[in-house]
Amino acid sequence: MNEFARKKRALEHSRRVNAGDLDALIELYAPDAVLEDPVGLPPLTGHDALRAHYEPLLAARLREEAAEPVAGQDATHTLIQIASVMDYLPMGPLYAERGWLKAPETPGTARIHRTAMLVIRMDTSGLIRHLKSYWGTSDLTVLG
Repeated sequence: MNEFARKKRALEHSRRVNAGDLDALIELYAPDAVLEDPVGLPPLTGHDALRAHYEPLLAARLREEAAEPVAGQDATHTLIQIASVMDYLPMGPLYAERGWLKAPETPGTARIHRTAMLVIRMDTSGLIRHLKSYWGTSDLTVLG
């Protein structure tokens, strides 16, 4: 894939997240794709694991605002900064339990804001082979 196509595919990932369309989101990934969140998760491999990961996030009304992607000159990688907001429930208590953020007084109405950098490796057909999300506790904020 050329740089323009990879950038477009990275933005499509955020569009599908924002649409809340789990099936369409999973279609962007190769069947044996790996998702890594070095801060919070062990590597997840395959469509079933990805579905289990994204389902509660989409249920929490995850919304992403993507910056302009940057394409690597290696013909496979794209980097994109994401600012996201989602409901505190159901994932927030896990974040609070791990000490990543302070639990809000009203968890039912609170939201979480997170900034992350995604490093996405795609194959020649445009499927995501590997997605690594980088963020730190200073990139999490409870809203409300």
